[in-house]
Amino acid sequence: MLIYPWLDSQGGSWTHVQLVWDRWQTLNAGALAFLASLVAFNISRFNENLQRERDFVAAKAYLPSTLSSLMDYCARSASIYVELWDSNGQAPNPISHPDLPHDYREVFSNCIRHADPVVGSYLSNILVRLQVHDARLRDALSQTGQAHSPVIDKMTLISYLYRLGELYALIGNLFSFARNEEAFQEKRLKWEDLRNAYGILNIEIDDVAINDLMNLRAFAMRALKRA
Repeated sequence: MLIYPWLDSQGGSWTHVQLVWDRWQTLNAGALAFLASLVAFNISRFNENLQRERDFVAAKAYLPSTLSSLMDYCARSASIYVELWDSNGQAPNPISHPDLPHDYREVFSNCIRHADPVVGSYLSNILVRLQVHDARLRDALSQTGQAHSPVIDKMTLISYLYRLGELYALIGNLFSFARNEEAFQEKRLKWEDLRNAYGILNIEIDDVAINDLMNLRAFAMRALKRA
C-alpha cells in the first residue's frame, strides 16, 4: 500500500503516488481495519490467557488439601474392601460408608475450567473414576448391610481393589504439580506405581488371591498390559 506506488511511478512522481493512494482509498482503509482487528484480537487473547492462568493459580491453591483428603478417603475405602475380603464378601458388622470431601467437586471444577486441556482432561478422568468408585463402594456396603443379601464375590473385590489402586496412583501423581514443585506430566501407570499405592493403603498384595491366575497381582498385570 505504501511502497508500491513509489516503485510504480516514473521518477518517484508525488502526483502519481497521490493518485494511486486516492484510487486505493477503500482498499487501504479495509486493510488497515483488518490489521487493527488482528492486533486487537491478539491483545484480547493474550489478556484472556493471562487471566485464565491467574484464575487457575487461584483454583490450584486448594488442590493439595483436596488431594490429601481424597487419599485419606481412598485409605478408608481400602480398609473396607480388605475387611470384606477377609470375611469372604460379607462384613461381620455393619460398616459405615466413608464420605468424599465435601468441596472436592468445586475445587476440581474450578481447576478444570481454567487449566490447560491436558491437565483438565486428567482431572476430569480422576473425577469420573471417583464417582464410579464411590458408587461401587456404596453398592458393596448396601449388599452386605442387609440380612440374607447376596455376598460380594472375591473376583469382584479383586477388580474393585485394582481400580482403587489405580485411582490412588493417579491422585498421587498430581501432588508435585499441585504444590508447584514441578510441571505437570501425565505418565502411564506401571506395576510399580500400583505396588506403592497398595503398600500405602495397607493392602497385602499376596493375600488378595483366589488362585495363581486370579489374584490382585495377575489381574493388575493383565489390566496394565491392555491399557
